[in-house]
Amino acid sequence: MAKKRVVVLLLMVGVTTLVFSTGEPESAASAGMPYEGQTLVVSAWGFNMDLIEANIVQPFEEMHGVDVVFETGNNSERFTRMVARKANPEVDVALFAGNWALDAANEGLLQPYDPAMLPNLNDLYDFAQDPLNNRMAVGYTVQNLGIVYRTDIVDSIDSWGDLSAPELAGFLSLPNITTTYGPTVVYMLSAAFGSGYDDHEAGWEAIEALADSITTNYSRSSELTTLVAQEEVYAAPYTSFAWGSLLATELPLAKAEPEEGLPGAFSMVGVAHGADNVELAHLYIDHMLSYDVQLAQALDLVDSPARPDVEVPADTAEKLTYGRDFIDKLIFFDLAETSAMREEMIDRWNAIFAE
Repeated sequence: MAKKRVVVLLLMVGVTTLVFSTGEPESAASAGMPYEGQTLVVSAWGFNMDLIEANIVQPFEEMHGVDVVFETGNNSERFTRMVARKANPEVDVALFAGNWALDAANEGLLQPYDPAMLPNLNDLYDFAQDPLNNRMAVGYTVQNLGIVYRTDIVDSIDSWGDLSAPELAGFLSLPNITTTYGPTVVYMLSAAFGSGYDDHEAGWEAIEALADSITTNYSRSSELTTLVAQEEVYAAPYTSFAWGSLLATELPLAKAEPEEGLPGAFSMVGVAHGADNVELAHLYIDHMLSYDVQLAQALDLVDSPARPDVEVPADTAEKLTYGRDFIDKLIFFDLAETSAMREEMIDRWNAIFAE
């Protein structure tokens, strides 16, 4: 399968490669690959890296004769590092989610992508092609924040307000306020305990009331998976790309369908400002958007496809943020509004959990 991808994608970017009668492509060097020996630096989360290596990185490296290295960390950590190195950037491709992508664009950490260099761009959902409305990033996957819970502990969770169930006291976790979905937990609890998503005071009062029930607040999805596996957490809001790893714990887990709905967000990828390898960065992004990569990531429950033409079995689809009908039901909060409130939200969060 990887060898087929090599030929197809090279033709798409206008690079000629010779193919033997056996169907095997020549090496990068003999085919005159222009990027051979270069290194592409990608800033990303580091979650599910074994599958990302297999589905994205290794095929790309073989295709172009290059090395891909990662600088990992959560959104906040990587954003801070890129700001600190703004005068001497070291990153070529940057992945951020939600309002962190908007902040990266506003901070000048990203540069506009060239649509002509992304042949797969038009194959995405229309709303994923330019989610920031300034060509600073592409939504390569759509995800949602759900609630996972132990079915042997609670019968069901039908509302975000059910996180306050007495059975969960001492065994609850929330995403830290600095994560992609931290602020949306405030919004969802505002709807559950107040008059709507904008009734933030009710949301904050709910978080304060839940504080004693929380064993820890997680900053990475891998942390949540570990907490669930060690049976230290019975329920928590979780990002949909972590569902596969949660299922791997083999504990009795279910996904809630809360009446207030589920918030959605894009994970976005863009060309870093000051990138040394702009053309190679575009090739990598386009590779991420390709049918084969989007399908492989979906089948491995890593990333839900941003392409409507990717089809997966029904039992896989139900574990993803999959299909236009499901995506249309998600709640996408205003990124600019969330970004503007970040410092205030961080201060309030820290005041609650510092007590």
